[in-house]
Amino acid sequence: MKRAAFVGVVCLALGIAVLGQTPEELTSQADALFQEVESTLYTPDVQGSLREKMLQVIALYEQALEEVGEDIYLLTELAHAYYVLADVLTEGNKEKQKLHIKGQEYAERALRADPEFTALEKDKGFIAAVKACGNVAALFWTYSNWARKIDLGGLGSLIAAAFRGDDKKLYAIMERCIELDPGFEYGGPLRALAAYWAKHPFKKDFDKVRELLTKAMEDYPSYLENKLFYVQYYLIPKKMWEGAVQALEELLAADVGEGDVLLQNGMVKVQAAALLEEVREKLG
Repeated sequence: MKRAAFVGVVCLALGIAVLGQTPEELTSQADALFQEVESTLYTPDVQGSLREKMLQVIALYEQALEEVGEDIYLLTELAHAYYVLADVLTEGNKEKQKLHIKGQEYAERALRADPEFTALEKDKGFIAAVKACGNVAALFWTYSNWARKIDLGGLGSLIAAAFRGDDKKLYAIMERCIELDPGFEYGGPLRALAAYWAKHPFKKDFDKVRELLTKAMEDYPSYLENKLFYVQYYLIPKKMWEGAVQALEELLAADVGEGDVLLQNGMVKVQAAALLEEVREKLG
C-alpha cells in the first residue's frame, strides 16, 4: 500500500494521470513514452527533459506492477528502463550504480517470475537455470545492469566480482543470449561479451573482442555503439591510435539513423567527440 501511495505521488509530481487507469492502459502509456524517448536524438541539451520522461516511464510501469503482481513483461521493461536512465540520462558514477542495482533487481525478478527458472535454480543453481532460460530480454538486462554496476566500481570492483564468481554467472548469461538471439538490441549480446573479454581482470582475450565486435559492426552498422565499442575495447587497448582516430571520425560523420536507435546514437556521437580529443593527444 505504501508503495502504491509513493508511485501515486511521483506520478502526480510528473503530471501523469493514472487514477482509474487499468494496468493495460498504464503499460501502453509507458510503452509509448519509452519508445518516444528512445526515438529522440540525444544531445546534452535534451538530457534533462528525456530524464523526466524516463522517470514517468518507470512510474507508470511500477504502478501497473503494483496492481498485477510479478508480471514478467513489466519487470523486464523496468530493468530496461532503469538501464537507460542510468547509462544515458544520469550523471555521476554513484548515482548510476544505484540505478543499475535497481535494474538488476527487476531483471532477476523477471527471471524468477518463471516457475521453471526458480525450480531449476533451487535444484541445480543459477547457471543451470540460465542455460535453460528462453527469456532473452530478461537475461540481457540482468547482465547489462549487473555488469555496468560492477564496471562503475573500477578495477577493485572487477577483481572482487571475479573472486565472488560473478564473472562465471555473467558469462553464462551472455553465452545463453547469443544462443537465443545475438541480434537482440542490435547485436547487444555480441557487444556485451566483447566487453567481458576486454575488461576481465584475469583473462582478457582481444582476439575474441575483435571477432565479436567485427560481427556486430557488419550485422548492425546503423547502431553506432558497435563501432564505439570497437574503438574502446580493441583499438585503444592495442594502442592502434591512427585506426582509432579514423574510426571515431567515421562515427562523427555517420548518419544518426531513425527510430529507436536515435537516443543511443546521439549519445555515441557525444562520447566519440570527447574520445577523439583524447586519442589525438596520443598521436601528438
